[in-house]
Amino acid sequence: MKSFPIACMLLLLAYSAVAQQPKDRLLHNDRATFRNQPMSFNPDWAPFFHGVASGDPLSDRVIIWTRVTPENHDGSPVTVNWRMATDAMMQNVVQSGTFTTNVNRDYTVKVDVTGLSAGTTYYYEFAAFGKKSLVGKTKTTPTGAQALHLKFGVVSCSNYQAGYFNGYQRLAERTDLDAVIHLGDYIYEYGNGTYGDSSVAANRPLEPPTEILSLEDYRTRYSTYRLDSSLIRVHQQHPFITVWDDHESANDAYMDGAQNHNEGEGDWDVRKTISKQVYFEWMPIRDNEDFKVYRKISYGNLLDLIMLDTRLEGREKQIQNITDPELNDPDRTILGAAQKAWLLEQLRNSTARWKVIGQQVMFAELNVGWAALADPNFTYEALESVFLDIWDGYPAERTQIINAIKDNDVKNVVILTGDVHSAFAFDVADNPVNVVFQELPIIGRAPFYQQTANYNPATGAGAVAVEFVTPSVTSANFDENLNLQSAQTFQTQINRPIEPIPGLVNLGNPNPHMKYADLIQHGYFILDVRSDSAQANWYYSPILNIAQEEVFGTAWYTYVNENRLRNAANPSGPKAVQDEPAPNNPLNPVRTNEATRAHKFVILGVYPNPFDDINTLHYSLAEAAQVQINLLDAKGKLVRTLLNQRMQQGIFSLQLQANGLPRGTYIYQIQVDNQRYTAKVVLTK
Repeated sequence: MKSFPIACMLLLLAYSAVAQQPKDRLLHNDRATFRNQPMSFNPDWAPFFHGVASGDPLSDRVIIWTRVTPENHDGSPVTVNWRMATDAMMQNVVQSGTFTTNVNRDYTVKVDVTGLSAGTTYYYEFAAFGKKSLVGKTKTTPTGAQALHLKFGVVSCSNYQAGYFNGYQRLAERTDLDAVIHLGDYIYEYGNGTYGDSSVAANRPLEPPTEILSLEDYRTRYSTYRLDSSLIRVHQQHPFITVWDDHESANDAYMDGAQNHNEGEGDWDVRKTISKQVYFEWMPIRDNEDFKVYRKISYGNLLDLIMLDTRLEGREKQIQNITDPELNDPDRTILGAAQKAWLLEQLRNSTARWKVIGQQVMFAELNVGWAALADPNFTYEALESVFLDIWDGYPAERTQIINAIKDNDVKNVVILTGDVHSAFAFDVADNPVNVVFQELPIIGRAPFYQQTANYNPATGAGAVAVEFVTPSVTSANFDENLNLQSAQTFQTQINRPIEPIPGLVNLGNPNPHMKYADLIQHGYFILDVRSDSAQANWYYSPILNIAQEEVFGTAWYTYVNENRLRNAANPSGPKAVQDEPAPNNPLNPVRTNEATRAHKFVILGVYPNPFDDINTLHYSLAEAAQVQINLLDAKGKLVRTLLNQRMQQGIFSLQLQANGLPRGTYIYQIQVDNQRYTAKVVLTK
């Protein structure tokens, strides 16, 4: 308890860190990946090195996605063929077509495949340059009473430099999921070493190495993440339903700015638009003109999945002090007027048994001010003010949502949340406790948490919904931001009522609606939905090494129409029907050997092209090699040598400054051992 205020401040400092900006010079990043890491890319998967993905399933359609890496980086468009079948060997093809992509969309491919059957598992693949992609597996949503049992993986907060994506790998191995719901922080915007684990970050260098600001920065960062083999596999095996949180743009973002968007980093609206554009390029989400991510996906009569944007759509700037009178302004919003009206309409009009809301930040009230008693440097108000990026920072609007659920007699609302890097389970009630301050000898001013008539923790009376919070896939939580012992102590305290100790003060129970908290472990939960219950099963994996182990943590569930949580002794049982996984490799893989390896080296992107200031060559090595990169003019004359050294396996970028170069066409000439590669770029000024 004594160390918790320090933990809060360390968390705040970690989230507030700002990366160094790139200097005005030629850069290259010569850093190898660790020997036992997944390869930086798989040469046998050319030209679809980033794998495949699917998402936003509906009853008659689903998005399928890939990224094709051009054989010649001359700006020419690439036509990609796609096929969808009902079997993993792609024998029974039911839909097919072509998609032409180009440099303007970073050679990503996104197809909304229509004319499909409801509640059906499908397999899909792409082809270009005479080669096939991995086969992906996806699934359409059921209609009517077709759905009897649904399962979803629920994840958030996957910081590349904080750990290995073992949780993604475990989800990829499951054969009973209808979809993976990703609640945001799919990437992080920080530069190398800013926010992560030093023992991992050295082996998982980011590209670009600096904080991402420009269009090419965001594209390169997604490319780096999407070459992670565990992330490739989970996308290959399951459709994703996603929303962004803050780190897809910048830390603690809101509609008009962000904590981590600072003077000298350009216009916020430009950066926000770029981050949205690249998200829609690289994620299997259905396109729309306004880059909106709030939407509804129905699973027949059983479940309506209502996805929200509590970050960029309408959120007002965070207030930093709970004593600020503006905090309780009834017009203050985290959703924006249009989205809030849409949400309330979805809740009122839903005919599904379960109304599941997927959103980013903790909805239920969280009271932590009591921990300030252990540290004379903190006050109740100061500690409570640390946690105002969540719905606690928008209390009037939260009450409006709760009242709308109650007044319209909306039953069976389940809220899914990410962001906080820890696991929680709550009954959701309005104002479950009142805080009464008392003056005590020696201790002085102390809070007392008094149970209100709004909520009874013994019976659940007064609760209108339940909330399940998923831990981070890898992002740092309490033990990593402080130490394991202090995190374990606070976890023990927060998981039980603060009971009076003989001779000491009784603080009451600050969070009687909180049923479970784990502040230490990483992983995901499985949301298991049947007609009579909705249950969350938490699973945890290590992150500091590539590991196979996984442990079951706990399970909490709510019965239909009860709107309260109960503890389950075991995880929920398997689905009656399991899917056949998609195969591990393309159906016609390109086999290589040391003498004829054609894809030891791959140019992943040339950003931007044309360019007027800085050009980035984004590339990857599958194995160690001698690399020489020359810049030639349009006539083939050497302008300068940019790099000449032996490099290890890894993902790299080289930034070329245009200073001193006349306008015109230039050619990157890359020699990798005995293989030669080229890419053409145009300097416009």
